[in-house]
Amino acid sequence: MKSVELEKALLGCLIQDSSYVDSVKQFIPNKEFFYSSFNQKVWNAIDKLYKRQGSIELNTVCEEVGNDSDGHSSTYEISGFLDKVVSPSSSVEYAKRLHAYYLRRILSNQMSDISKNINDSSLETNSLLEDAHTTIGNIIKLQPNKTFDINSLLESTKDSIFNSTSLIQTGVGTLDRVITGMTRGEITIIAGRPGNAKTTVAANIARNLVHQGMKVAMFNREMPNTEMMKKFLAMESKSIQYRNLRNSIGIDSNEVNETAAKISEIYNDKLFMFDDIRDMEGTFREIKAIKPDVVIDDHIGLIEHPAHDRRDLRLKIGDVSRNYKWLAKSQDMSVIMVSQMNRNMEHRNDRVPRLSDLAESGNLEQDAELVVFSHYPWVSRYGDDGNSDCYLELIVAKNRYGQTNSCEVGYHGNSCLVTDSEAEAVSIANKRGDGVRGNPKPF
Repeated sequence: MKSVELEKALLGCLIQDSSYVDSVKQFIPNKEFFYSSFNQKVWNAIDKLYKRQGSIELNTVCEEVGNDSDGHSSTYEISGFLDKVVSPSSSVEYAKRLHAYYLRRILSNQMSDISKNINDSSLETNSLLEDAHTTIGNIIKLQPNKTFDINSLLESTKDSIFNSTSLIQTGVGTLDRVITGMTRGEITIIAGRPGNAKTTVAANIARNLVHQGMKVAMFNREMPNTEMMKKFLAMESKSIQYRNLRNSIGIDSNEVNETAAKISEIYNDKLFMFDDIRDMEGTFREIKAIKPDVVIDDHIGLIEHPAHDRRDLRLKIGDVSRNYKWLAKSQDMSVIMVSQMNRNMEHRNDRVPRLSDLAESGNLEQDAELVVFSHYPWVSRYGDDGNSDCYLELIVAKNRYGQTNSCEVGYHGNSCLVTDSEAEAVSIANKRGDGVRGNPKPF
């Protein structure tokens, strides 16, 4: 409730430019607003010189203050005030802050008096309460108000329309044609049951964004960074098989090194991955330091919360999504939250995911602008539904600004690639010698 350094900076501003004295006196009417007794003396000296219309400068102020009781000159100490001046124009803002500190000191004393007399119902106690209420109101009045300028808003809106700066394409063409793109300041959820390629879909979007020149921060809570990087190695290589990377067999070290060099060149300063940050505080600290265009958090159900927080997981996840919502706005970025789904869909014949299947669905569904389900029929049907293992559905179950739809895309697990169509994935599988299981659609 005090800042002696701020007091010195304000006094230095007035010594450097006395034209601000009148404006400052609206907030600092007397010496009591200064905490330091020496600064009170300096303020009195400036006030006296101002009233006498005398020159306010270092020498005249020091002369007015005089020497202390031991005969020590004040010149050295006051000259140090000038070193704290950034700009004299800041003096009014400094005065407002010192005024607020003074009121808080008053309020502290008032609250102490109230606590001593809280059980007393006399008029004196009521008067103390009224005085504290008045002080609180005066403190609030000093806080800066939010301003609204409709012309600035219109300019920002036109910029977002004509420059498309607010939209971020996922790079999966079939999906982008439905959703148009992810919006900065908003949340997209990618969800799916285990084995339905949701993490691989998120990794493909990260790859596409990096190739667009965007900065991406990935928080890999479900797998180590090294395992995620194996997916990028498979995606960026011509023939490296992901299953071989996983099993460490049949690997051509030259191709791994060449692909790693390619990734280093393209992804450097654009992709940031973390697998050891457990809580939201550490996550948000890294995001604010990196300032990415897109954050991918895989997956939010594994975020740790304080041990004393005994609330239901549904409420904790609600906090995560709300906090991400506000952070996305303040950092002008888009957030992709990868989420698990509950088992409800496994008890249905079609096994097609719905919004109600989202784990802790209420909060996530409410906060997200886009909800996309990654549905890989092969893991449950094995081709009995007439599809091949290169067929993947990205189901847009919620789209705040457009239509919902099922996007039929391609998926080749051994290269970890999500393609615009099943035909492309089939072509990749044949080139890599994998073959295709099931029945691809005729092209």
